[in-house]
Amino acid sequence: MVTFSLPFSPTRGSLKRRRLYAVIRRLAAALFAGLAVLFAVQAVLSTVETTPVVVAARAIERGSPIGDADVRVIDLPKTALGPSMTGDMSAVIGLIAQIDIAAGDSVLTTMARDVPLAPTGTTVIAVRLASSPDGLLPGDEVSLVSTVGCDGEDCTLAEQALVMAVGGQADTGSGSSLGTLYGDNAQTVSCAMRPKEASKVIALQEAGAVVAVMR
Repeated sequence: MVTFSLPFSPTRGSLKRRRLYAVIRRLAAALFAGLAVLFAVQAVLSTVETTPVVVAARAIERGSPIGDADVRVIDLPKTALGPSMTGDMSAVIGLIAQIDIAAGDSVLTTMARDVPLAPTGTTVIAVRLASSPDGLLPGDEVSLVSTVGCDGEDCTLAEQALVMAVGGQADTGSGSSLGTLYGDNAQTVSCAMRPKEASKVIALQEAGAVVAVMR
């Protein structure tokens, strides 16, 4: 009896599985490559994504009200934003600058304050100061002190005077005692205070120097 032996050959199912695995590996590699590209693009976009920010269109002096022409909006990268920046010009227009702001600088909400309103029951008067008003801003509270009217001792005319506006040259009169007392460049500060205090300030600033003391 004669027997025959045939060489072993892989089954059709085994070949299909290998082909399927190869296809899966290629798809997985393509998927991972696509995800890597997507993450890279998102990382780049996050560094260049911009948002509107209010900046000074020109130099703004400390104590000046911020007007429409003083600010403008530009786009800055989101990564450069700070918590006090704003993209809304109405958030700063009409406020008082608390510091000098250079042209092109971001106008932070912490750099400005509201224009003060005279409290109920107070009156606003112009006060001639012997002290320099340069350090005062609208909204500051000061004590007004005179060296006359209290038996030679410092006399507090108003304890919580609210500064409403700073600036303006006082009319002391050429060659008058007030001109000698305050000088030719005396400056006025508008302050809100109680009526009785206002009466004292009006009377005593004609006789002696009045200084403002920050509270």
